[in-house]
Amino acid sequence: MNAQPRRSPRAAVSGLLVLAALLIATLFAACGTESGGAPTGTPQPALPILAASPTTDPRPPIAEGAAIHDPGYGEAGVSNPTQASLAAEGQLAQDPPTITPRPTQAELPMMISAADGLVLQATYYSASSRPAPAALLLHQRGRDRTTWDALALRLQAAGYAVLAVDQRGHGATGGAEDWALAQQDAHDALAMLSELPGIAPGQIIVIGASIGANLGLNACAGLPGCAAAVLLSPGLDYRGITTAGAMAQLGARPLLIVASEGDGNNPADSITLDSMAAGDHQVIILPDAGHGTAMLLKAPDLAERIVAWLVARVPPPGQPLP
Repeated sequence: MNAQPRRSPRAAVSGLLVLAALLIATLFAACGTESGGAPTGTPQPALPILAASPTTDPRPPIAEGAAIHDPGYGEAGVSNPTQASLAAEGQLAQDPPTITPRPTQAELPMMISAADGLVLQATYYSASSRPAPAALLLHQRGRDRTTWDALALRLQAAGYAVLAVDQRGHGATGGAEDWALAQQDAHDALAMLSELPGIAPGQIIVIGASIGANLGLNACAGLPGCAAAVLLSPGLDYRGITTAGAMAQLGARPLLIVASEGDGNNPADSITLDSMAAGDHQVIILPDAGHGTAMLLKAPDLAERIVAWLVARVPPPGQPLP
């Protein structure tokens, strides 16, 4: 049997090197890019796949104008009042109203500080033309300023400014009755009225009922700017408020006295006071018309007679001089 030739170790190593080279060449050929491109780099990690978001209607919004039933709007410089009136986010659906006070008020409340700190409540009726004469109204005991409402409105309509006061211990003023202090209140209220803007200097009038007539007469007599007095059911002495001395001090200023038959000390006291008057004076005696402001109700024409008497002596603006 013939023996096979024995290969040397060097020949075996060379064969292995040839096989390794062929293997490496095959691998490089497999990693090449198509069309002979360069080999790719290291692959990047894949990004997460997001779900598709919902789409909106791609059609454009309707333009302002006839298409939204507002012909003429949508042009340059013209706004849509319907859309403009809609509230923005966080804004009130409707703006609060702007309160514009009137330049003048025909009737408004007033407060008068008395000497002892009590606040007297009052109503002021402004005159339509200024400067105007003004009247202070003082009610009787047990009543309040509302008993003058009808006369106050008639005076205002004639062109007078009017101040009606709730006396201490009465109406909205409250407090305790004190007629000595009430006399000072009447002086202070009359002086304050004469200094209000729009009041004609020297043309202040006082109108009082019962004890309010006594208080008013004394206040008017002590104020040079008080031009006239109207007294309903006055007395020679009501609760310590006397009138004889005030009549002498009043001098020649005009005076109107109204009283009723069958009213206690009236009409006797009223006739006596009228006899003391030094100037233009008149006394009216009504049959069974009650006391004080009650006469304004029993004699419906009395308010007009009072206003006519005043207009003839202290005329408001626009009224003919006597």
